[in-house]
Amino acid sequence: MTVNNTWEALVQKAVAVRDKSLAKVDVPPIPSKLPLNVTGIPAMVLTPEEVEITEAHDATSLATAIASKKYTAVTVVKAFMRRAAVAQKLVSHIAMKVEIDLQVNCVTELLFDTAIERAKELDEHLEKTGKTVGPLHGVPISVKEHIGMKGLACNAGFVAWIDYIAPDDAGLLKLLYAAGAVFYVRTTEPQTLMHAATSSAIFGETVNPHNTNLTCGGSSGGEGAIIGMKASVQFLG
Repeated sequence: MTVNNTWEALVQKAVAVRDKSLAKVDVPPIPSKLPLNVTGIPAMVLTPEEVEITEAHDATSLATAIASKKYTAVTVVKAFMRRAAVAQKLVSHIAMKVEIDLQVNCVTELLFDTAIERAKELDEHLEKTGKTVGPLHGVPISVKEHIGMKGLACNAGFVAWIDYIAPDDAGLLKLLYAAGAVFYVRTTEPQTLMHAATSSAIFGETVNPHNTNLTCGGSSGGEGAIIGMKASVQFLG
């Protein structure tokens, strides 16, 4: 079938943006046979330093490690982007068959270029001034797709909104940015944001990495899945 100005064509556009962004990360080989619980796979395929960065720290200790120059912000965000790319590859299979394939995903877009640029700026600032930008200096933050990011698509799971571009950053993101955060990945949500499972006609259904036969719930299922894979930093009390 030739796909033209149909809903499938819009979906293909969104999926192409995601796949192009993920292609910027070198994803290590993944075992061909996977258990239902895939949360342990990243530790098997990432480097020891990447595993340490993504598993041994919450947001507070990670900010401290960057501020003390144990890690650079660039090293940290690269580790989380690699883990997010691995998570995407693991928490992914064909959800349904229409005229095109729709896949189960926790990632809608990897923000590789802007994340690296931001991390470099933070590293340079720390090197020159000896001070951090804020309490989240260099800490990678994943962002649910419906939260507007200036110049990027913001569809809230609606196919009809795939071409909508956010005119400005959401207020929440401006606050996090001022605190030193690095935005590196956007995550899936259900159409209308209100379903009890994270599914849409754009990316299909996001599954639970602890048991990929199950849903991860909603509406922030992409965030749930990526945190479950330790591909997004946790904030512990």
